[in-house]
Amino acid sequence: WNNICLLSNMEEAFIKSQSTKYNYYPFDFQYYGLGRPYSMTEKVKEDLKTDEIKGDIIVSTDLDVFQDRSLAKHFEESFQKTSSLLPINEFVLKTNIPNTSNYFHPFITIPLVMVINTKLLKESEIPTSFEDLLHPNFKGRYAFGGVHNSAGRSLLKSLWYLYGSNAVESFLSGAVITSMPAQAFQRVMTGQVPVAIVPTIFALRRGIQGLKACWPREGAVAIPSYVAVKSKVATEDFKLFLESILGIDHQIQLKNAGDIIPSHPDAPISSFALENDCSLLYPKWEFFDTFDHEMFYHLCKDYRPF
Repeated sequence: WNNICLLSNMEEAFIKSQSTKYNYYPFDFQYYGLGRPYSMTEKVKEDLKTDEIKGDIIVSTDLDVFQDRSLAKHFEESFQKTSSLLPINEFVLKTNIPNTSNYFHPFITIPLVMVINTKLLKESEIPTSFEDLLHPNFKGRYAFGGVHNSAGRSLLKSLWYLYGSNAVESFLSGAVITSMPAQAFQRVMTGQVPVAIVPTIFALRRGIQGLKACWPREGAVAIPSYVAVKSKVATEDFKLFLESILGIDHQIQLKNAGDIIPSHPDAPISSFALENDCSLLYPKWEFFDTFDHEMFYHLCKDYRPF
């Protein structure tokens, strides 16, 4: 399990509460990501040095595991196609988020949007798109966090997909890069920068101290949490996992806490997302077939958080 860092304590509490509700509960959870010894990508790479991916079920917003073809190809060796088991609503289904191979599927999606301090910008200066931030006038005036987590990397890959590698380098050179989205939000809230690119959990603060949330014209950058399950996992066990961990109750809880987009067809979508047609920016899967992740990692190393 490598999921939402800001809500990880809530997630773990939910998971622990579920294990006490069932007489038969065969799941043993291992956690990765922020505050843990390894990220999911590091864990998978270590597993593959010796044999295969060890986890029977993977739930992760660490997207390099699924987007880096050198890693993702291994899901085809020992994991099952799960599209018939994991329902997806019409809003997510119309995006590029569902994987065409059907070896992993979205559980929830975290949108990245812009939060703007209107005290620092004239009405005519307020950006409406990520592309606006590439203008020289915004150099040093926007923050995001950061190059080594899924939020920052998803943002950069999405910009690369839309505007190319030169635009990404320009974006990086003009950005105030923090270690995490929370620090980027702090910069905009305290007036150090007029714009921060952050998950929607921070957009819930809109209307306070002159803060405005903007759903970018390109769509909110999507950070899906994907689920993958090995072929050896019995169907009834995975159905129990869906019911107890990935079901509508947990999805609604995450939606309420962080304005996160659920995948379950019966779960409500936030008003902020609906007002913007739930428009989500996610590269086509063909983009990742040729995307050089090693070159991307090398590029990210050149930009240190402030």
